[in-house]
Amino acid sequence: MVKALLILMLGAFVSQTTEYLPIGLLTVIAKDLQVTQGQVGFLVTGYAWIITLTVLPVTLLTRRVDRRVLFLWLLEIIAVCNGLAIITHHYWLLMIVRIAAALGHGVFWSSIAAYAIKIAPAMPSSRVTAIVFAGISLAIVAGVPLSSALGQAFGWQRGFALFGLMIFAAGYLWLPSLQDDIPKAKTRTKAPSAPLLSAIGVTLLMVTGHFTCYTYITALLHSPLNIAGAAIPLHLLLFGVAGALGTLLAGTLSLRPAIMTALAGAGVLVSLLLMLTARPWAGYSWLVMALWGGAIAVSIIALQSWVITLAPDKAEFASALYVMAFNVGIGGGAMAGGLLLERLGSPGLLSTGMIIAIAGLMIWAWAQHQARAACVK
Repeated sequence: MVKALLILMLGAFVSQTTEYLPIGLLTVIAKDLQVTQGQVGFLVTGYAWIITLTVLPVTLLTRRVDRRVLFLWLLEIIAVCNGLAIITHHYWLLMIVRIAAALGHGVFWSSIAAYAIKIAPAMPSSRVTAIVFAGISLAIVAGVPLSSALGQAFGWQRGFALFGLMIFAAGYLWLPSLQDDIPKAKTRTKAPSAPLLSAIGVTLLMVTGHFTCYTYITALLHSPLNIAGAAIPLHLLLFGVAGALGTLLAGTLSLRPAIMTALAGAGVLVSLLLMLTARPWAGYSWLVMALWGGAIAVSIIALQSWVITLAPDKAEFASALYVMAFNVGIGGGAMAGGLLLERLGSPGLLSTGMIIAIAGLMIWAWAQHQARAACVK
């Protein structure tokens, strides 16, 4: 059982690293394809938008497919798309390859939590989710540097291909051979419940508030934290390590996912406040990065677990809504953050991120009040 969960975590790692691949190879891709770094960056942003548009319909279309077969196909799509990069010598051809990979990415993330919970039914859902979602932290801490190293050593195109081969080989050899529950007859998907929609709303706002600021974390480290260029990579590493520890913490806590969501969301809010009110004493910036990295990692797991507990009989549909809201938050936050940073600077950027996070916590409080009122009735 544990081995199966670890394999799914590996799949999560390679899937998420595929989304981040251009980040570690930004300069070399831009130079080779003779485009700007901003255009290469759109290979990541566009990836997120494609996921947003396709995750729900693709998840519904594949809900009767055996989970092991589905995941092998998804890993093969990633491997083939990354492998096609070896013959790619034009920006728009690479964009098409990335679009094809993104079509499978959304259903991967909408299905993985429900699949993992069925693999380990005796384990708390938050712990199961924490194990498989640890792949996200690993992608941040190790995935981008690994893909960058492969690209630098073998050329970015061969780096894509080698990484894709690693993905499929791991999935083929070790993906658990378990039969998921497949509907025998066509069933009509009911409209999401009010509590589920509230959780999706909280997800959208918390992720938007986070990525409004996190997308421009390098600029924020410069100002207001006054971090020199040489120390920035170490701060980013600390953020990733804190995220990994936060993932581990989320798996050990016995708190209900809704309560964990509020605590983690408050942690993100406090992190942005501490950055906005930066103090010139040694270690302050390290504290901010550690708190922010840990809080957002716990928040991601808590939100996913909360969504599933609100719709246990429609876990994949609920997860698809979660993935959709998450990617809207990534794209919307990154876009809004760029405009805010240019016009209002770091203080305006951080203040807006805090306001969005507060709005998310207010919706959470309203949802909890409604749930208590329903119990009284």
